[in-house]
This record gives sequence, C-alpha cells and structure tokens, in this order.
Amino acid sequence: MPNQWTLVMETSVPQATLLLACGDEVITREEFTSERSQEVDLFSPLTEILTSLPDGQSLSAVVIGTGPGSYNGARVGIAAGQAIAQAHGCGVAGLCSFEGVPGLKWAVGDARRGSFFMMEVGKEPELLEHEEFRARLSRCEGMKGTFEPVEKLQLKLGDQEVEQVTPTSEGLLAAWLGKTEAEQNALLETPTEAFYLRPPHITVSKKKLF
Repeated sequence: MPNQWTLVMETSVPQATLLLACGDEVITREEFTSERSQEVDLFSPLTEILTSLPDGQSLSAVVIGTGPGSYNGARVGIAAGQAIAQAHGCGVAGLCSFEGVPGLKWAVGDARRGSFFMMEVGKEPELLEHEEFRARLSRCEGMKGTFEPVEKLQLKLGDQEVEQVTPTSEGLLAAWLGKTEAEQNALLETPTEAFYLRPPHITVSKKKLF
C-alpha cells in the first residue's frame, strides 16, 4: 500500500495545531495561538506544513477538528481544508474536537442560554439544566473534560473533578487512525460542518425578495 499522507488541522480552539503525517508518523507540526483572527493567522503555518509534503506526493485525506469551540476557527479550518483537499483530489473528514484529547471519556461544557452539555466522546451531546447536569455528572465514570475554564460549569466542592483540556492535531490523528476503514470512508463522504450543540439560529428576512 502506498504511503498515506494526512493533513490534520485543529483550529477550533485558541491553541491551534497542524500536522502532516505519513501513516502514523508525524513529519512536521506547527502551532499558533489566535482568539479571533484565525483567518489571518492560519495561513503562514499551513504553508510551512504543505511545503513539507515531498515532491510528487499528494494528500490521502484532510482531517479537521470541527469543535465545539470557536465557530470562526472551525469554519476557517474547514474552508481551508476543503480547498486543499480539492487541489489534492482527496476527501475531508470532520471529527469532533473532543476526540483530539487522548483518554477523554466525557465532554462537558457551558451550552449558554442557561443550559449545559455533556456527551460521551463519539456520541451526540445532551443539553441539560444545571441541577440535572450536576447529578448526571456525578454518576459518570472515566475522564471528564471541558475546553473552558472549569469555573464556568458552576460545580460545587464534592462534585466529581472535571479537567480543562485542549485538543491537538496529534490526538485527532490518533482518533482518525483508530477508526475502521468503513468508518473513515463514511466520514470522508459526509459533508464537513462546524459542530453545533443545538441547531443554528437563523433569522429569516421579513423583506420580500420578489
């Protein structure tokens, strides 16, 4: 089997990371920190990554962390990844960014509008009121993590510990390589979108177009 070259991008969190891998070997890695200007800050490290691809080689896949996190960061990563994939004739696979944290079992966070989310990594999130969130959290076993400061979860002394964690491109690569060929193909065939905790709020124009 020819070498499988994979570009992995995690841009949905401020501590963004990118890497180029051949199989499970990381060939080169870049990182940058950006709160709100990923559309500017991404391209210099991305260019460095792509110039590491040997002459005559093409990417086999682009893997992108889709959040939840910075919506702008996720969209920039997805758009850049789709353009690169088109140029290389390969597919794009979007993974929930929590899959980029090795060993994480439960992902939790503030879902805004007075609710909190929790999900078993790899499954769909649930939105819960705070008291139910605390009660459910206390019954969960395994590593629990959030991308936000833990204080935002409003937990009390005695609640099971939650760690503030950060996804990485290395973690996403491991998650990608840990999937079966059928699972990888299904992801490559699924349109890549930013991870939503709830359906996006869309305001319909009141003006008549015609």
